[in-house]
Amino acid sequence: MKRKTDYPYLIPAVVVVAVMTQVPFLMTLIFSTIRWNLSRPDIPRVFSGFENYLYFLKIESLSDIPPFYGIFGQTVLITGMTLLLCSILGFLISLLLDHPIPGINIARTLILGPFFVMSTASGVIWKTTVFNTTFGWYGVIAKALGFTPVDLVSYHPLGVIIGLFVWQWLPFFVLIILAGLQGLDQEVMDSMRMDGVNWIEGIFRIKLPLIMNHLRVAIMLGLVFVIKEFGLILTTTAGGPGTRSYTLPYYVYMQIFSANHVGRAGALAAMTVILTLILVNLIYRSIERRNAKYT
Repeated sequence: MKRKTDYPYLIPAVVVVAVMTQVPFLMTLIFSTIRWNLSRPDIPRVFSGFENYLYFLKIESLSDIPPFYGIFGQTVLITGMTLLLCSILGFLISLLLDHPIPGINIARTLILGPFFVMSTASGVIWKTTVFNTTFGWYGVIAKALGFTPVDLVSYHPLGVIIGLFVWQWLPFFVLIILAGLQGLDQEVMDSMRMDGVNWIEGIFRIKLPLIMNHLRVAIMLGLVFVIKEFGLILTTTAGGPGTRSYTLPYYVYMQIFSANHVGRAGALAAMTVILTLILVNLIYRSIERRNAKYT
């Protein structure tokens, strides 16, 4: 007997998701092929093909490399370092929180705090109350120890951005990795103890391989969240000094709200989405290959 499917009930959800996600992306692709400058309404909007894409990608000479490549490298550096530090610290913190000790529920709740703070609000708080060299915590502590505080936001913008990104998204990694640790088969853990496996071997040869899919999922979702992060950069470094802390999403913002180039902003946004989808697809395929290997 052929079982009746429930596919018709999915149609409203599919339509809503398509309208909310695919239509804006389609409009972005259309805008990316148009020469449209908001500051020059006297110039007509015309179809320009891949001209906007070539503006960012075309290299005329080694002395005239478009800023896109440097900003792309900064985006990769910020995103890669953030994901690496969140993965390592998230795993270590999750190991500490995976024990039934007094007050552990309070600790688990507090560790999730930064994840629920708006990025713009946290950026303002960090810049004014922590990194400020005059009345911020950093400045006061440095002066108390006899050091001259250096303006970290101006002299080390990438380090500041990476540190704030890690602070913002580390709880997300802890949440997923801790769920993986608590979902481990208790019989496997008991067998590990009975076989005399020491603590270090148990962590890196048994626990870590068993939760590797959880870690990959955290990295995959974290990649999407981190690479599109905008508020922290806007409220702390504002992309500066110059373009030293630009990321691709912030570059899109500057193209549309500073340079007033709708087409170029659309092309840059489309390239950012495509690059993100490629990276997410690679991580997803690695999860599938690992699952196929152990099934």
